[in-house]
Amino acid sequence: MVHEAVPKVELHCHLIGVLNARLIKALGAAGQRVLVAPDDVTPVGDDEGADGFARWLTTVEPYKSADWRTYLPVLNWHMERLEEQGVVYAELMISPLMFPRDLSAAVDELAEFRHWVRCNERGRVQMEFLALIPRSLPEELIQSDIERCIAFAEADGICGISIAGLEQDCPVSRFRRMFHELKDHGLGIEIHAGERGGPQEVREALDIGLADRIGHGIAAFQDDGLVERLRDQNVHIEFCPTSNVKMGAVSDMSQHPISRARDLGMNFSINTDDPGAFDCDLNHEFKVVEETFGFNRADFQRIADNALAARFQRNLRYPPARSLAEQTPGTGPFALRPFKATA
Repeated sequence: MVHEAVPKVELHCHLIGVLNARLIKALGAAGQRVLVAPDDVTPVGDDEGADGFARWLTTVEPYKSADWRTYLPVLNWHMERLEEQGVVYAELMISPLMFPRDLSAAVDELAEFRHWVRCNERGRVQMEFLALIPRSLPEELIQSDIERCIAFAEADGICGISIAGLEQDCPVSRFRRMFHELKDHGLGIEIHAGERGGPQEVREALDIGLADRIGHGIAAFQDDGLVERLRDQNVHIEFCPTSNVKMGAVSDMSQHPISRARDLGMNFSINTDDPGAFDCDLNHEFKVVEETFGFNRADFQRIADNALAARFQRNLRYPPARSLAEQTPGTGPFALRPFKATA
């Protein structure tokens, strides 16, 4: 497949969404701490939609409040999978609940977490993080989360934030103050919009949320004027094809707007969202796009370039070659060395 020759960048993936039965079984066999029975973690079925995803989230509920040390072997496993797929740069959405509520202690432990991550990158795949903020966050916690995100960014722990949750029930206008303060401190802003809501939620993400990137953005393609705005303003859209189908944002893959976005020369990437929940990986997402819409080598190279340009961490520690063929064997981000999970 032509996509296999082009380095990949992933911008839209939730760390908790990496969990699947195979991973949890492997962690248990290695003596690592696991919080749920692996056989209970079944992916969302083709016809389950949002209800199936809610079921999956309920199953992995114990991991929502797990600390960062519990996630290290999960992240280690994920980094190995990314490397195998030719990913050179990835941003993961993580919960601030992974770290202590006390801000000073949280910053200290975040520094430990980042040190571990950089040691385990070993010149292969650069990992960066976004703080995940739920749309349903109680009003009284917004100011403390602003302070927390700023402190995390100043400690080089995160490079941006992501707003996720039910769009129409929890408008982004609740976070107006947060968006302005975080922008002033140089953080990137990603907002999930146009997945279950309509074009208006995408507009609000741009106008009120000051979004640099739109997660999903499917509903935007119901409005030609909004599509033109996204294209003219070069707003990056994070498409998640399998997730978009399984969540019912599109009826089937052939109806996905990614082909239209390509034809219009729009700025977008291909992502997994929650690979454990949706039983996919990045290679699968690229493969299905190639097979369904005939994307070619030039299309995938453009996607890689646009995704890398849309990253929130401006410092590239491992500048990627433009193709696997240009990578010196045995070195750099495509060197496949043994990678063992550690606690």
